Amino acid sequence: MNDFTLSKEQLEKYERWREAKPKEVYVGAVGGAYSFVFTPTGIGVIVVVKCADGTELDLTEWKYF
Repeated sequence: MNDFTLSKEQLEKYERWREAKPKEVYVGAVGGAYSFVFTPTGIGVIVVVKCADGTELDLTEWKYF
């Protein structure tokens, strides 16, 4: 079973990306501006963050594949 967590490096990369984005991202009345998508494969987990503004950030640690 996979545990869907972020490493320290992944979290830091996400936080830098998020802080660089404009603060005006509209997310509606309930929030939810960012979706984390974890895709398990036979050799590792692909991690992508999707923003409500249509942009994406690949957090996959490819060095471990």
